Amino acid sequence: MSNSYGRDREWASVIRFLSAPGGLLAIDGPPCTGKSLLLRDAVDAARVRGYSAVLVHPGALGDLPPGPNPLVAIDQAHEDPAAVLAALPGLRAHGATTLVALTGAYAGPDLRRTLPAYGEVLTLKPVGDDVVAQVLKDVLGAEPEPGLAALVASAGGNPGLVVELITGLREENRLDVRDGVARLTGAGLPRRVAELVRAQADALSSEAAQVLRVAAVLGRSFLLKDVATMTGRPAGALLPAVDEVLASGLVVSAGVRLEFASDLGWQAVVQAIPPSVLHALRHDADLLRTDLREPPTAAPPEEQRGAAAVHDVRRLAAGGRLGAAIALARDSLAQRLHAGPAAELHTALAGILLADGRPADAVAEMEHALSVATAPEPLRRLAAAGRLLSLYFATGNRAGAHALSVLTARDREASDADVVMAACVHSCLEWNAGNLAEGLYWGRESTRWELDRPTAWWQSHAAVAFAMKLSSLGEFADAEKLVRGDGPDTDEAVTAGAPAARMIGRARVLFQAGKLVQAQVAAHSGLSLAHDRGLRLLVPLASAVLAVVALHRGDVEGAASHVRRYRGDLAGGEAVLHSGQYDWVELLVAEAQGGPERAAELARERLADLDSARRMLIEEPGAGAWLVRLALVVGDSRMAGVVVGAAEELAANNPGCVAVSVGAGHARALLDGDEQLLETAAGKHRHPWAQAWAHEDLAVLSGESGQEQRAREHAEVALRIFERMGASGDAARVRRRAGVVADEAEGSDEWGRLSSPERDIARLVGAGLTNRQVARQLFLSPHTVNYHLRGIFRKLGISSRVELARLAGEQEHAEV
Repeated sequence: MSNSYGRDREWASVIRFLSAPGGLLAIDGPPCTGKSLLLRDAVDAARVRGYSAVLVHPGALGDLPPGPNPLVAIDQAHEDPAAVLAALPGLRAHGATTLVALTGAYAGPDLRRTLPAYGEVLTLKPVGDDVVAQVLKDVLGAEPEPGLAALVASAGGNPGLVVELITGLREENRLDVRDGVARLTGAGLPRRVAELVRAQADALSSEAAQVLRVAAVLGRSFLLKDVATMTGRPAGALLPAVDEVLASGLVVSAGVRLEFASDLGWQAVVQAIPPSVLHALRHDADLLRTDLREPPTAAPPEEQRGAAAVHDVRRLAAGGRLGAAIALARDSLAQRLHAGPAAELHTALAGILLADGRPADAVAEMEHALSVATAPEPLRRLAAAGRLLSLYFATGNRAGAHALSVLTARDREASDADVVMAACVHSCLEWNAGNLAEGLYWGRESTRWELDRPTAWWQSHAAVAFAMKLSSLGEFADAEKLVRGDGPDTDEAVTAGAPAARMIGRARVLFQAGKLVQAQVAAHSGLSLAHDRGLRLLVPLASAVLAVVALHRGDVEGAASHVRRYRGDLAGGEAVLHSGQYDWVELLVAEAQGGPERAAELARERLADLDSARRMLIEEPGAGAWLVRLALVVGDSRMAGVVVGAAEELAANNPGCVAVSVGAGHARALLDGDEQLLETAAGKHRHPWAQAWAHEDLAVLSGESGQEQRAREHAEVALRIFERMGASGDAARVRRRAGVVADEAEGSDEWGRLSSPERDIARLVGAGLTNRQVARQLFLSPHTVNYHLRGIFRKLGISSRVELARLAGEQEHAEV
């Protein structure tokens, strides 16, 4: 019988334990140190010695195994410590021999305290270099070249981490094995290793995770007092979090310093920190090192007061303390400052005010910056760009003349910040006016150029706004590229602004592409970033995405709460991002809560505002058909005619725009009962939700004309699309109306074996989320996610998250 690599001493302890039935042995250690393998080997050894042994997860603890000498081996006990604590007295009372494998850091204090009272705790330590070399040779079947050997050595004697590292390198085709030598190709950690360490960090409390990430930025070895300085807390207050980090095994004590247990783990923690956050933390770490080298003087020279004020304002805002940053900026500006720092401070303050949802105040601050004649020209261009965007948010159409005046100036460079923003604002105004080709042209122009320094977080609006235009036209791949890429976020005044804006824009794109689960994740992430940094400007749009996702998933009350939230924000003046989504989602919720009559009443109000109606028709290609369908249900032929007329006028003014023309055709087909035109719309819609509704409409028309088989076929197509989206609420409606039995065959045969909740979990895990992150997004416990994940692996015939990611990716492409 073989046991875990390099665990001869621990194995001897296990054998001694099995020689005296009736006790308890707990095997504790960080992830990937071989606990589960040692446990399985112990179960095999116990059966040879006449035990009736069973290996279980803590959530499946039940009756004792039949036969003499019962032995219960509990793997991953930290995933459900309450169940283990509840079972221990009964196991002892029945004389059962008990083996427990756990990561004590994640088990909670109660289980850690209780286990020693029941028996022995065996703590696994790192293995020696000779064992790592043997693991490497066995896994590779070849000798590693020096670069690969050095990378493996950075695993710090963790055999499981070595195996994960080599497996990940193989999966990513980064190992070249020739002539008995294994060579490393490419750079960076494999995704598998990064996910493993990220999962360990995610299992920590929020305070411990903060300590871990701040420490990682300081270096592999660090002092606790430096972590305390960067977090702004006394070292003593951090002790519980430090104890948790030490218990996780990611960090160990090394004299007066602490250090990461392995170079590999340290790199993975740094790699998992979002770039914008990493930038801010490294900035603070550099300042800390500078302070240690050069103690500050008692009073800065006069010429440095302005620069110091700018620095302090930026740091406050980067930490989400916008109120304090605004107060400090205003106090500093009330004093006499040098012209350059004063202009910079006005520009930074304007960016903070814009983030706070106060665009009119931001305009005033940008104009103050522009009034400083001696300010550097790049800063003046940035201030002019900010004034233009703030004016657009504050006044809408009144910004148009300013944008045109910038675009028609002969002496400007295309990459100037104000020219780029003028193109963006002009694009948005033309788009909202229904001139889609003009809006697209200038939107594309606004994303073509590399911006000169300095930059600010709000310049990301150009890419986000253009992405949402492309998404409205069904150009999802190009749209997602814009909101996934790096954008201007070097303005530390609100350092998370650009990532939050892109994330919320991506949520909108994912929703329109029919990827509801991914959209929900992105919206929650963007909303969290926005809340953390005080970016109230962005909050309502994220809430609108969450509302429409909840509605399509059948959670009407959840959708209504999101609507109430963003309506409150809009009424309070905390958001000015122009979007037809606010009115549109409110109509959908009104219909779901109050029925067709209430929705129709609200729709008549919205249609009376030409700009509001046009914006809904542009941004949501299925809106025209939905409104006509609603009008026909309540018997309002006038409203139906108004909607069709507006949709057809929009299509006529934008020839060649498929999404708009198909939307108008769908609306006309419903009004006229034209089945052939409806067939055309169903075949040409690019948006899954609108396409599914077209098939549902065809099912209704076919049923009314007595074509039962045809009606069923169209209902089944609609049902498949809704299920593929994860729109369980819409799918339930189709089943109720058409009496269709759910068809589990979604995409591939393998994918069709999964239930709807399993598909949600599979998509999220495939997107790279850990079990704990999936649990937060779907409001489940990590144990439930883990339980479902085992079932998913079994149904799909796979054994790793990497394989699941591949299948999820293939399924996603099959659904396009």
